[in-house]
Amino acid sequence: MARRNRSRKRGWSLKDWHWISSAVCLIGMLLFSVTGITLNHAGWIESAPSIESHEGSLPQKDLERLVNASGNDTLPASFHRWYEDKTQNSLSSNAQIEWSDYEVYVAMPRPGGDSWFSVDLDSGAFYSETTDRGWIAYFNDLHKARNTGFLWSLFIDIFAIASIVFTITGLLLLKKYSKGRKSTWPLVLAGFIIPFFAVIGSAHAAENELTVEIPRLSVAEYHVPYVAVWLANERHQRVVDIAVWYDTNLENNEGEKWLKDMRQWWRRSGRMTDMPIDGVSGATRRPGVQRVDLTPMLSKLPELSDGNYYLYVEAARELGGREMLRLPLSLPLNNPISITDRGEHELGRVSLKLEP
Repeated sequence: MARRNRSRKRGWSLKDWHWISSAVCLIGMLLFSVTGITLNHAGWIESAPSIESHEGSLPQKDLERLVNASGNDTLPASFHRWYEDKTQNSLSSNAQIEWSDYEVYVAMPRPGGDSWFSVDLDSGAFYSETTDRGWIAYFNDLHKARNTGFLWSLFIDIFAIASIVFTITGLLLLKKYSKGRKSTWPLVLAGFIIPFFAVIGSAHAAENELTVEIPRLSVAEYHVPYVAVWLANERHQRVVDIAVWYDTNLENNEGEKWLKDMRQWWRRSGRMTDMPIDGVSGATRRPGVQRVDLTPMLSKLPELSDGNYYLYVEAARELGGREMLRLPLSLPLNNPISITDRGEHELGRVSLKLEP
C-alpha cells in the first residue's frame, strides 16, 4: 500500500504520458492515415458528385432591394426568403458575398461539397449549384481542414500536441528499452531515410513537365503577372486547376481580389473556388522559364474519359495586358507528346511534355 502511494506522489511516468497521448491520438491518427491513402490514390476511387442546380428570375421588387444592398456584407431578408422558397435550402452563415458591377456571386463552401449562386443585377437572372462529393470527399476535406470551422481547427491543434507527446515519449521509451534489441535503432534510422529518399527521388522524376516563360518587359512600371493553368474538356469546361500564381503576400488576402483579371479562368473556375487551393495556388513568379507542377492534372487523368482536352495558360498583369494560350491533347496517352506554343506579349514560350 505504501509503495502504491509513493508511486502516485511521483506523478505520471513516461509510460503514462505515452499511453494517454496515444489514446487521445487514436481516432485522429486512424482518420488521417486512412484519408492520407484516399488523397494519395484519388484515381483509384470512383466518385460521381451529386449536383443540384436551380435557375430562375428574381422578382423586380426583390431585385431592387438586392441592388440597393450592393456592397453590403449581408443580403436583404426578402432575398433570403425567396432563396429558401426557390432552392429549399437556407443561406449559410459563412456565405462569402462578392459584388461586381454586373452580378452578385455568393459562395458557401463546406467539407465534401459546396454551394454557390449568382444573380445578374440587371436582369435578375438567378443560377445556383449545390455539389455533394460524397463521404470520402468529406473526410478528405477534414484531413486538409478545408472549410471546417473553429471546432475542427481546435481539434487538430489538440491532436497535433498529443501526437508530439506520443512520438517524443515513444522515442524516449525506445532509448530506455533498446538494450538487447539490436534492430531498434536501425529501424528508427530507416524511418528517417526511407521518406527522405522518397522525397529526393520524386524531385528528380520529371518525365512529365510544363514550362511557362514569363517574358522580361521594358516598361516604366512592371508588375509580375498573375498566371492560371487549368485543364478543360472538349466543351471548354474546367476539369481541374493545375496552377494559380497570384500575390499571396498582400495583407487581408488583398491579392485574391485581382484574380478576376484572369477572366477566362475566373468564369470557368475562379469564382467557384475557395482560395488558396491546396497544392495548386502559389506566389507569383519572376520573369524567366518557370516549371509548373503537373501533379493535380496527373492525379486526375485516370478518372477522365477518352477524348479531346485543352490545357489553358492565362496571364494577366496589372497596368498591362492579358493573354491566353491553349494546348490541345487527347486521352488516352498512347504515345509521348510534346507541344509548344508561344505568346506575343504577356506569355513567352509554353511547352508541355507528357509520357504515357
